[in-house]
Amino acid sequence: MSFMGKAGFAVAAFGLAAGSVLGAGSANAQSLHGAIAFSPGQRTYESSFDWPTYEAAQERALDRCFYDDCVVAVSWANGCGALVWNNQGWAAAASGPNRSDAVRNAINKLSEGAPIAQLANFGSSDLSGTKVVDVICTSNAR
Repeated sequence: MSFMGKAGFAVAAFGLAAGSVLGAGSANAQSLHGAIAFSPGQRTYESSFDWPTYEAAQERALDRCFYDDCVVAVSWANGCGALVWNNQGWAAAASGPNRSDAVRNAINKLSEGAPIAQLANFGSSDLSGTKVVDVICTSNAR
C-alpha cells in the first residue's frame, strides 16, 4: 500500500474511532417525550412535554384535558408536535424533529381531509383558513 493509501486509511480509521467515542454519548442520552390531547367536541387541547416515556406524556396530556372525548392526537420523542385546524372544522396534529417540520407535517395531514389546507404550506394560510394552533417541543428538539 502506498504512503497516501496508508495515510488515507489512518485518517478514516481515526474518524471512525472518534465518531464511535463521541457518538456514544448521544446514544445514551435520555429521550424526552411529548403529547397533545385534543377534544374534537370542544375544539380544545392540552399538551405535555419533557416526560421520560410516551405513556407518561400521553397520560399527562389526557389528565389535563378535562373532556370525555379527549384523545391523544399526537405523541413524539425528541422533537416537536403541532396542532392545526381550519375554518371548516378540520383539525390535525403531527410531529417532527423541529418546529417547522412538525407544522409542515400537521398541515400535510390536515390537507388529507381538507385539500385547500395545503395552501398554508405555500404561505397562503389566510386563503386556506388554516391556523397553527400551537407547537410544543421537548427541550432537546433540534
